[in-house]
Amino acid sequence: MMRAIQDPVLRRLVERIRAQVDPDFEFASPGPAPWCPPPARVLEAPVALITTSGLHLKGDRPFTALENPLGDTSFRVIAAGTPASALDLTAPYIDQRFISADPEVAIPLRALDALHRQGLAGPPAARHASFCGGIVRPLPGLEKSASDLAALLREDGVRVVLLFPSCPLCVQTVCLLARALESDGFSTVCVTLVPELTGIVGAPRSLALRFRFGAPCGDPGNAALHRAVIQSALALLEEAREPGTVHRSSLLWREPRPDQ
Repeated sequence: MMRAIQDPVLRRLVERIRAQVDPDFEFASPGPAPWCPPPARVLEAPVALITTSGLHLKGDRPFTALENPLGDTSFRVIAAGTPASALDLTAPYIDQRFISADPEVAIPLRALDALHRQGLAGPPAARHASFCGGIVRPLPGLEKSASDLAALLREDGVRVVLLFPSCPLCVQTVCLLARALESDGFSTVCVTLVPELTGIVGAPRSLALRFRFGAPCGDPGNAALHRAVIQSALALLEEAREPGTVHRSSLLWREPRPDQ
């Protein structure tokens, strides 16, 4: 039995899912999180990004999130250096409030590139991954996708994976993905927009931000903030000492933009 939920957003979410999709819905609660020690030199380790925004390349097979009320647990590959113009920003399952204005709010590819050029982050992975939001029944499908993704990331020499949820239910998705990847030898940090749900599901390391749903890296066009989110996640990777660590960030939405 799921413990009593305090967050009103989560309570409404559970009520809606039970009323409309799955009357027996419960958030996953697999137990203690796994733990993979971070690389000795975090700022030199190759980094992959995972988003749950539903972004994918134009011409890619669409996600089936709208046709399948229980969710689509597959993923799409987004290569390093992919420009925003190559992404399908108009797909009906993509949150149009922020992502269509700036995909960096969901998957900060340019921010990671910039930090690497400055010596403040490891090299971007050759391939990153995008999942879709709204996964009501994540298992066992998400486990299979995580295993397939781990094989790709291992081929690319990835050591560090940063995960960015785009909706309340996506927090569960990134926690489960992080657990699977951590068990497979990758060091992970999840951004969380709903810390209570992160506590229910459990993740090795989580960075809690008070940002808007749909934009886990900050407001559109705010490149300095997007970089700061990545830097905070990498710092947490170095500082966390035990699984289940949640760091509540002081970063603010629409922070000043001294250098874009």
